[in-house]
Amino acid sequence: MTTPMPGGVAMGPFVASSAFMRPRDQRDRFPATRTFPGAADWPGEGERRTTRLSPDDVGDWHHMFTLGVRVPDLFRRVEWGKEGAYRLWLLEMSGRSWATADHEKGRTEYEVVESGPRRLWTEAEAVMSWWREQGEPRFDRYGLTVAPRGWGRLPAGSRGRVWLDHPDNPVPVRVP
Repeated sequence: MTTPMPGGVAMGPFVASSAFMRPRDQRDRFPATRTFPGAADWPGEGERRTTRLSPDDVGDWHHMFTLGVRVPDLFRRVEWGKEGAYRLWLLEMSGRSWATADHEKGRTEYEVVESGPRRLWTEAEAVMSWWREQGEPRFDRYGLTVAPRGWGRLPAGSRGRVWLDHPDNPVPVRVP
């Protein structure tokens, strides 16, 4: 339920995933995976390492919701392999950085390749660590405050802020 407030401000909790509400620029101009620098000749010059964070632990709706709130310029794609194996791509909206993590059933460590100026899988690991520290919140613990531009309690230039549990507890966001 949205609570209207004076001055055109509204706030309320999320009740479910909002994946159907991607901003137009995420729908219309997002480039194909292979157009990212070095991605067509994967792993190319990307830095390789292993992680204990399973791609499955980044792919559920509540994980992707949290990742999308904390790192709003990130997008994901999946390349399916054989027998349930897949490669999860994390892609920066600017088209400069990408990361992959390969998933195979029964594994506890996963190969990661990161390329570009940002280390996107490292960012995902930090977000998932934050998520666990917050008690693994689901949608119902998140809320949104939306206000006209210039309303003093939101970040400069912003019209909205996502919060956890209470409007005075904003979710930290990586600003691209």
